[in-house]
Amino acid sequence: MHIRSHLDYCDIIFHTPVITHEDDSSLTLNYIMDALERIQYQAALAVSGAWRGTNTDKIYEELGWETLDMRRNFHRLTMFYKIMNNLTPVYLRDPIPPKSRHGLRSPDVLNVIPFRTDRYHHSFYPDSVKSWNGIGPALRGAKSLSKFKESILKLIRPAKKDIFNIHNRNGIGWIFQLRVGLSPLKSHKMSHNFEDTPVDTCLCTQNAETTHHFLLECPIFTVQRQEFLETIFYLFIYSRDDYKQLTYNK
Repeated sequence: MHIRSHLDYCDIIFHTPVITHEDDSSLTLNYIMDALERIQYQAALAVSGAWRGTNTDKIYEELGWETLDMRRNFHRLTMFYKIMNNLTPVYLRDPIPPKSRHGLRSPDVLNVIPFRTDRYHHSFYPDSVKSWNGIGPALRGAKSLSKFKESILKLIRPAKKDIFNIHNRNGIGWIFQLRVGLSPLKSHKMSHNFEDTPVDTCLCTQNAETTHHFLLECPIFTVQRQEFLETIFYLFIYSRDDYKQLTYNK
């Protein structure tokens, strides 16, 4: 809440897509973008309670966050949609090239803006024209700005995973840690080369201490597991509409 607005400020201007060239300017631009992404990653750890070292893609999928690179590109496309549909001052439309004469099947495709340097290539207008041509006629022809935003976000933003109305911060952290595969369980710690976990054998000595074994098989927690499963069973039964209706009729 406190960080995202700062990362979004003027991002359509400073946004630089992933660059593969090895010249000094490209490396500098990539470093800045990576530094911003690390800030959001730290925020994701703080929100979820996941451990440092958690895979970025996994934690973003859990939280329903897109990468900042995708978010900046989304903002650029949104601004470009507004320019193309006369929702901005007229002078912003002047630098846009005419439609391509070769785009017979997609008449709304624009001519690519020529460039000589990476810095200009990834600046607002050349990069936006390229992205605009690449999103397809259906998105370019969206009937409203809200529909355009909604369609783009469906493509880039993962669906947030459910935490089942849990409000206990420690409990939420444990859920995320188990889901992303980095938790106090020995199999998770061993796979991430923790020095204090040379083997992943569970204390019961019957199997590796994996998520499945810990929750469903380990004999050390048989009593707790039985109580837990009975609670889940009754919650499930009492939440079903057909059960409620049957009870009401009786």
